[in-house]
Amino acid sequence: MTLFIVFLFLAIYNAGCMTTLQLQHYGIYPAVGREGFADYMKANNRAAALPTILPAMLLLFSTIALGIFPPAFVASGAVTAAFVLNMIAFTSTIRWQRTLQGEMAESGYDEEKVRLLIRTNWIRTISHWLIAGIAITILVRVLRTGIGTSS
Repeated sequence: MTLFIVFLFLAIYNAGCMTTLQLQHYGIYPAVGREGFADYMKANNRAAALPTILPAMLLLFSTIALGIFPPAFVASGAVTAAFVLNMIAFTSTIRWQRTLQGEMAESGYDEEKVRLLIRTNWIRTISHWLIAGIAITILVRVLRTGIGTSS
């Protein structure tokens, strides 16, 4: 049960984190100004480790752990779906978000790269919403049926 609670927390946290990045953080990039944008991106990339990167990696690891040590109330299909969605988010991060932010940390503001970053970050955002939906669905089922509450 503890592993599932960790997974549930991380799934909800990451969904909120990605939503905040998508709707608030990336949206203010044009207001930062071209002159200081590269420095802003460098600082942003350094600051992202604890609130963004670590929780996303922990979510991936907790999903893998659920696949290896599944509680009786967690269906293997739910774990598989969560793992696939984690890998989609991870692939998007490597392919677009990490690459684009790294490039802009060196070259500065680029309108087309910002637009591409915002468009492609929806992949991560929706993936994390769906993972959170899977986790919440499991929780609701457990609360309604009492499955797994005795352990």
